[in-house]
Amino acid sequence: MAQLDFYANSSDIIEVIDYMFDLSPMKLFEAYSRKDHEIREFKSSKDILESSHIEDNHGGVFVRGWWESVTSKPHIKKFGLNPSVGEFRESVEGVGTFQLLQGRPHDLADNALKLSSFTHWTEKGAFQRANYSDEEVCEVNWKEFKSLSGKLHRHIRNSLFQAKLFKRPILKGAHLDLENGGTLFGQPGVYTIGSKEIES
Repeated sequence: MAQLDFYANSSDIIEVIDYMFDLSPMKLFEAYSRKDHEIREFKSSKDILESSHIEDNHGGVFVRGWWESVTSKPHIKKFGLNPSVGEFRESVEGVGTFQLLQGRPHDLADNALKLSSFTHWTEKGAFQRANYSDEEVCEVNWKEFKSLSGKLHRHIRNSLFQAKLFKRPILKGAHLDLENGGTLFGQPGVYTIGSKEIES
């Protein structure tokens, strides 16, 4: 898997999503639907903000999607639930998809902000470990995927970051929260604006 971990508040995540839409035509959905609801598509960050998505996900963004130049084969999977909970939920599945998960405050560590992550399969990893057919893996334009993902990684690391904690970027909004008394959760502890581990 390719993965980039970083510290971000809601404004940072929205800025990341806006950049992803600007990079190339993109389809974006909530990672999992609400119970007994069809999955929602977001055509912009504004759609996310105007929906109940962040509230439904305990204060954070949790989305999956794909760039249209990378793949055309993802699908919506419907799965049943325990009847005591509901009837069904839906999720976005596909070897050419990415996932963006916003870190939330850690309720067991003084509400310190946890890491956000952007993840997706690599071609090598998909052939070796993904539960998809070779035909599905070959359908993905891996060169394009690597290029777009690399541009996003560089944008986060070079343009959006304000500082680093253990080499993980702290984006501007999260850093402002840190300056205003917030904390970050990172093994092995909780870190504040004065922590020596935080590098500008």
